[in-house]
Amino acid sequence: MKIFVDDINKITLEVFTIGYTEKGESQVVLIYDNVNSNCILSFVIDCYSSSEANLTIDILNQYKISHLDYFIWTHTDEDHSIGINNIIDTFCDKKTQFYLPEGVAGNENDFINYNQEIKDCFDKINSFNKGNNYNVHSLTSVVGGHTQVLKMFFVDSSTSKEFVLEILGIAPISALIRRRWEAGEVKKKNDLSIATIFKVGEIGLLFSGDIENQTINQIPDFYFEGLSYIKTPHHTSNSSTKLIDKIEKVFNDEKIPSAVSTTYKTHNLPNTDLIEQYKKYVTTFSSTGDGNTGYGYIKTVFEIIDKEYTEELFGDAIIH
Repeated sequence: MKIFVDDINKITLEVFTIGYTEKGESQVVLIYDNVNSNCILSFVIDCYSSSEANLTIDILNQYKISHLDYFIWTHTDEDHSIGINNIIDTFCDKKTQFYLPEGVAGNENDFINYNQEIKDCFDKINSFNKGNNYNVHSLTSVVGGHTQVLKMFFVDSSTSKEFVLEILGIAPISALIRRRWEAGEVKKKNDLSIATIFKVGEIGLLFSGDIENQTINQIPDFYFEGLSYIKTPHHTSNSSTKLIDKIEKVFNDEKIPSAVSTTYKTHNLPNTDLIEQYKKYVTTFSSTGDGNTGYGYIKTVFEIIDKEYTEELFGDAIIH
């Protein structure tokens, strides 16, 4: 698929990583046309809302987005799920593409149990996948490979200059889930977590959900080459340290520009020792923080053609 734009040099990739004081995270990813002040494509990965705020909705409203193109629900843990109902009601319809982990369909056959609020979200999502609509998908990957979620070409209508947007699903790992299921060992929602890589021109971004070490071990090293941005898995905890090992293996003395983490206050995450390990390989490590505002978010904007980026911190967000 091709999308024609007036000036390809003015197309930016805008990433918002949102976290709340106690727990909870969401990410908003936008392909934005700065000539026409228009969002070309919109993605939301997970959602959370506190009693005071739903920053995901606030950001979508700020950009005057009325229709969400893609929603990726990495897994059904509460800290990735509260507030999804409001996202669906306000921004989603039968044209929104939904991606859910393998084994999670919203019925009695699911691997993992979840509460009624999450069940209600599944009922709403599945209601779009009826009749001639086929827009609700399970996302899984094979050992050593990936699933292609999207491939799209952005073309300058005057010069024909272009870049490619490609989204790869690299987790969960189907074979690993099947082994656990057959052994009755699928116990954690993190075992099913989706992780994706967005390739936008020469920019690579890792959105890691809450993948943990056994899953990370099965992802080939080359997927972590040439990254410009990392959302660290599982709030930068000891259960996901293998990502640092993967990054070390492909490190070529050129640091990754940005790594970000969300907060889980009761578990003292992000882990400060792990942050120091990441800082050997990244230029800037930021987190959403746990201050008095109640939330923090990091806005990272990439100029896709020039490969330059800027980063702004809001609320409680901090640079480590």
